[in-house]
Amino acid sequence: MVTMKRQLLISAPKNSVQQYLRDLNRLSEYGPKLKEIAVSQTEEGSGVVEVQGKFMSMPWRGAFRVEFTQDGGYRREMVRGPLPKMAGAFHLRSVTGGTLITQEQQCQLPLPLRPLSFVWRRWLDAAMDRELHVIKEGAERLNRELQLKQLEKAAI
Repeated sequence: MVTMKRQLLISAPKNSVQQYLRDLNRLSEYGPKLKEIAVSQTEEGSGVVEVQGKFMSMPWRGAFRVEFTQDGGYRREMVRGPLPKMAGAFHLRSVTGGTLITQEQQCQLPLPLRPLSFVWRRWLDAAMDRELHVIKEGAERLNRELQLKQLEKAAI
């Protein structure tokens, strides 16, 4: 089992970051492995997301069960896909200067691919860093848009 964890400070309040993350249609913006997504089922607090894309340059399809967490983030677990197990989570915490986002990822490689776990780990490191930076930019952009709307309302 490969387990990875990354953190990044986002210069936006937690509610803006939460609003960005919980729009599951944005997964294709920050998921480097995803080319197409379809939110096929959404309930209060959870959903199912069908995805397809490229994974280490190989095409793949899968589905994830997503559960929103009380801290503003979410947990996801693969219910169908190419790996025996894949799960991850985003956690949010308000801090001075914005929001600390923590991303966790767990993957179990099939037995024939386990000798490549070093390459896998490096690829996953880079993918997680890209995801967090795209989330940071998107959440900060959303926060600026929300602030502009408030200013426009106040000016009327």
